Order: sequence, then C-alpha cells, then structure tokens
Amino acid sequence: MRLVHLEEPELEFGGLRRHIDIRRGLTLFGPLDADAAQARRIRLGMVGTQQTIDGIVKWLERCHSGIAAKASRQPNLFASFPGFGADSPFRTEFEIDQGLVRALSSREVSRIAALSHYTALVEAEQVLEAEIQAISEKARPDVVIVAMPPELVALEDEEELEATAEFSTAKDQLDYETNIDLRHMLKAKVMRFNQPIQLVLPQTYDERAKVKTSKKSGKLRLQDEATRAWNFHTALCYKANHRLWRIVRNATDLHTCFVGISFYRSLNEANLMTSMAQVYDERGEGVIVRGKAVELSKDDRQPHLAKDDAYALLASALTEYRREHKHPPARVVLHKSSSYSQPELDGFNGAVDAQGLDSADFMVVGKAFTRLFRDGRYPPLRGTMLTLDERTHLLYTRGSVPYYATYPGMYVPRPLKFQLAQADGSARQAAEDLLALTKLNWNNTQFDGGLPITMRVAREVGKVLKYVPDGGVVQPRYSFYM
Repeated sequence: MRLVHLEEPELEFGGLRRHIDIRRGLTLFGPLDADAAQARRIRLGMVGTQQTIDGIVKWLERCHSGIAAKASRQPNLFASFPGFGADSPFRTEFEIDQGLVRALSSREVSRIAALSHYTALVEAEQVLEAEIQAISEKARPDVVIVAMPPELVALEDEEELEATAEFSTAKDQLDYETNIDLRHMLKAKVMRFNQPIQLVLPQTYDERAKVKTSKKSGKLRLQDEATRAWNFHTALCYKANHRLWRIVRNATDLHTCFVGISFYRSLNEANLMTSMAQVYDERGEGVIVRGKAVELSKDDRQPHLAKDDAYALLASALTEYRREHKHPPARVVLHKSSSYSQPELDGFNGAVDAQGLDSADFMVVGKAFTRLFRDGRYPPLRGTMLTLDERTHLLYTRGSVPYYATYPGMYVPRPLKFQLAQADGSARQAAEDLLALTKLNWNNTQFDGGLPITMRVAREVGKVLKYVPDGGVVQPRYSFYM
C-alpha cells in the first residue's frame, strides 16, 4: 500500500488567471469567457404566482448590490457575494422583459393543490408547461425562471427534495402513478421547446418560507444567503451558455474527452435499464447521449451492454464531442459505476480504434467502504490517495480542506474507490482527473464536491430522461437537466 496527497487542482478564470477557489477566482479575475470591454446580458422569462414572481425579482435586486458573508471563523468557506451586474465580477446583467412574465392565478394554483396527488402533479406540470411554451414561442429568452408556488412545492416527494448526489440504487425505481416528480417531469416535457428553465423554491429567496421536511432527515438545512446567491447566479450563467471557469489543461496535455457511462430505470418498466453517456471537456461542456435499453441478467444484477451497443454508445458520444468542439479528442477517459464485462471492453475499444484516438482509460468509480483516520478531530485531507494494489485505489474528494481551515461536511466522509479496468495513463493521473472533475459543479460553488461531474449528474439526468418517451426530444446540453 502507498499513501500520497495530491495538491488541490487550480481552475482558470478570466485572463487565464488561476485560483483553487471558485468564488475567489471569479471575484478576482472574472469569468473565463467574459469580454472585459463589454458587459453581457441574460434575458429572463418568469412563471409563477404574482407573489412568487415579486419575491424572486426583489431578491435579484437585493443580490445586485451584493450579499454580506455569514459571520464565521472560516471566511474562505463563507464568502460574501460580490453582486451581479455590469460592474460586478460577473460582468453580466439580467434583463427582465415584462412581456415574458406569466403570472398564474392563485385560485388556479389552489384548485390544483386540492386535487388528488397524482392528478394534481399532472395538472401542475401541464399548466407550467403551457406558460413556458407561451414565453418560448413569443421570444425565447436565455432562461425561464419558474418561481414555484408553495402549494405546488408541497406536492413534491419528500425523498426527492433531499436531492442527494449519490449513485443510482434500487430506491430510484419509480411507480408511474404514485411517485411522479414534478420538477423532473417538467424539465423533460419542455425540452421540445429548446428552452432552458430554472426552478426556484421559495426558501431560496425568502428565509421565512416554510422549508419542506423529510421523515428521514428532519428539517433540511438552508444555506446562508450569500452562498445561495453564488450558486443561483452561477447556475443561471451556465444555463445561458456562459462559461465561468474551467479545469486547467497544460499545453502539453492531450485534448481529453471525459465520458460517464451510467444506467437508469424506465418510468413504468422497473426491470428495464437504459444506458446513457455524459460527455465533458475541461470547460464542463456537457453533452448527453441516450443509448439502448438493456435487460438485467439473472446471473449478474449489474447492467451490462452488449458489444455492439457499447460500441454504438461510445461512438455516439465521441461524435457529439466532435460536433460540439469541431475536433476529435486525442484521449478518452471512461468512468462507469459498475464493472466492465468483456463484451463492453471489446465494444468500447472498437469505438476508440475506429475514431483513431491516441489514448484510452477505462475506470470503475464508486464509493468505498474503507476509511482512513488521522490524528486529531478532522478527517483526512481532500486529495489523499491510497493505493491498495496495482488496479485499486482510494481517493478522498471530500475531507479536510486547508483553504477552508476546516472539514466543511456534516458526516464522516467516504472516499471514492476507483479501479483501472484498462489504462494507458497512470493511477495518479486518473486521480488528478477525478479530483479536478469534482470542481465542475455549476449548482455549487463550494469546490469540494464528492463526485466527479461524469458520475455526479448521472442520477439527476436519468431522473429527467425517464420522462422522455422513445422518439421524444432529448436535448444534448446538460443545462437542460440541472
């Protein structure tokens, strides 16, 4: 066994200036793709009741001039929000066209909330979808904000509101008429309008709003206001196709395409698994590719692709990468949460050879049950890597962070376990990639995310795609799913 510590990966911001922290880097250097000579605009549409629309507009005005940091002994962990406007570090302004604001009747919302649970979910989705369609057809804005009325938030399943970013498990199976999720269904239905949306809960902009509770975890913890502002505004920028930061790629590095292969259960066929590829580059440009359905074997409860299906899925992913970036990658890194069968390896290798790529690494990535302990009160440092054998390694992507001067989590962290099923590169390079990919989370500006983006969004995207029927519109950009 061998233990090493990897340095915290830097990110690139405006002027290709670097910093390890997202919020500090944006504050000091501005967005990666901003033009210092001209401010940008994000055109917003809005749907909600007049009360929720007024609430979000008022909060955006408050955020415009900045939000003070939470009082804390860890100022780097709780950073102030610097404001949002032409003169802010974001160098971007919101434009709200009143012709693109659609207010729902409070009586209509109350009527829907009084219906049976399943009927209420379906009608709520249809009403919101119709309003988004009206906005999109009139003049498609960059993003439509859906300011969710509390009555419709109350229809959500309690477990779904926890929004845990773990790997898919058996509990993700849905019964079509009892566990429909309003938010995911709405995102799936409006894909055909080619219109990104951002759903906003009342507690995002109003701390006095009643927070949904879960039988399992009790009251959900609300982030401090400055952190909420950071996360909300970076998410809107990403959905408006702005890129605020990227992971560092040295000039001597190969152009790398990171691909996450995962599976999700269909909505009304609990035993059917559908394959999915998520493709990313160093800028976090996410492209989603849906593959074919697979049946689980009685002898192996892990889903596996047939050779031809594995070839087709990776070939489609690489084609989408080429279409998005106007050039093929030189290296592909494949992350999968389950083991590789020999037919899968044969199919994936066939796709790599057909594309003429120089290098390919195939890895199994999952949560480890093995934990390390260090002296004192805090867990191991983020970036701690333990090699168990030539193929198997542990990596702490969550842990104590010197820049934050604390461990910013609530529970004892579990490291990632990654296994090299096939690799042209080294285990250390694989670990450095994983650590860097945890920092491409456009919903969270705290940089110690536990999962790389290739695996983190698998559950989130699958929960949306299961509402898209065969032949339905599947948007390739990740911004339609987040």
